[in-house]
Amino acid sequence: MVWIIPQQKYRQTKYACYDGSQKEHFCKPDENWGAFTAQECERVISLSKQIKPSKPIVDGKVNPEIRQVNAWGVSYSESTRWLWERLVSSVKYANSKWWNYDIYGIIDYLQLLCYEASNNQKQKSIQDHYNKHIDNGELYYYRKISISVQLSDPQDYEGSELKLYTRREAENLPKARGTMILFPSFVLHEVTPIIKGKRWALVCWVCGPQFR
Repeated sequence: MVWIIPQQKYRQTKYACYDGSQKEHFCKPDENWGAFTAQECERVISLSKQIKPSKPIVDGKVNPEIRQVNAWGVSYSESTRWLWERLVSSVKYANSKWWNYDIYGIIDYLQLLCYEASNNQKQKSIQDHYNKHIDNGELYYYRKISISVQLSDPQDYEGSELKLYTRREAENLPKARGTMILFPSFVLHEVTPIIKGKRWALVCWVCGPQFR
């Protein structure tokens, strides 16, 4: 057996980020890419008033022991066009710079999520969370890049942290309001139980042909 040291092109970055605390990570007025402003975050959150909420499924069924959160499916429309274009433009740049995957785009609806500590009072044994998991697999083999947008101010809640496990210890991720995190969908990650307050987030998946 011969062991070959991977070339630099095979050493993938762990995640890409448009950091809401960095001015250069926001687009110019006539462009549509990068981190979200506070006003844009509120605009996304307000979509929850227009869409019926649902409980997200895991492996084809609702399983609160694995994942518990209120969710709203956001489809493409004239009113949400700016949002879809922001995500697509942002991932195109990140993918071309870091991964160079063959991708089609976002083919599933977006998920607007609310992790709320008050829900813990209804089911005291289960807090809003999402256990360690990957976003692709047998059912979602077409997912290649995952996107998570932080819509809440981190001072408004405790817990509910997105953690990526690219090694034994979790990555410390930026979480300023408006931050967009992009990472390969095969990376193990979780959302820790919320302890206090309410955290809003937007997630979606960029799809493409099977990895090879």
